[in-house]
Amino acid sequence: MRRRFSGLAPAIAVCLLLTAAPCQAAGKKQLPTVRWTAGAPGCTFERGDDGRYRWTMAGNDLTITLLVDSQELTKSRRRFYRLLGMYVSVTYTGQTKYEFPADVRIDFVRHHDVLEAYMDPTELSNRLQNDIDTKVFETERQIKKDPKIANEKTALLREYQKEASEFIEFLTTQGLDPDTMILTPGNPEDHGWVFFETRNKWIGPWKEREDFVVSLWMKDSIWQFPFSLPPVPGDVILRKPAE
Repeated sequence: MRRRFSGLAPAIAVCLLLTAAPCQAAGKKQLPTVRWTAGAPGCTFERGDDGRYRWTMAGNDLTITLLVDSQELTKSRRRFYRLLGMYVSVTYTGQTKYEFPADVRIDFVRHHDVLEAYMDPTELSNRLQNDIDTKVFETERQIKKDPKIANEKTALLREYQKEASEFIEFLTTQGLDPDTMILTPGNPEDHGWVFFETRNKWIGPWKEREDFVVSLWMKDSIWQFPFSLPPVPGDVILRKPAE
């Protein structure tokens, strides 16, 4: 089941140094919070020639990168269910083990601070498959009522099935597994795409510039990435042409 969170204000405290010592807790959170801050030790930002932004935060034994397409606001409105997507990578460099619970949440800052957990890729795939089945049934019903539209409706159905099936395959192979991953020297990384629901009464059309806070809730701390799209008003990435 998709998890939703509400009423949680953005963290106020900013941790400038990522050390083994606990950072100051943000607000009334029970867990200490570390927060990506421009120019702080361990915090980097990159505009890639692939058209994506990358925010990276590194601690003693853990490095987390958040990757977002520079055109994600536009792409999300054309995606199934208007999902907002981004890529998360977690790398452990310690010598023992680290439990990564894959608990990723987002705060839609300019939309009443609505908080959403990322959608379980299996549940999302099942939802989309059910919609495919419904689309097939509805198309067959329409064609039965008016055979003249058979070619048109069949072509639209095939295109829908193709796009939906491709997205299901993407979720299955590249979505972030919601189960806790044990990271070790032999298995140091967990990564995958996460998608967030945006269709509710609190989140309307995107503004020209949007602010978000993505939080990764670990067992011992919360890692936060506050960012805007675009990062700077009017920012544009010149994408390198595919070879």
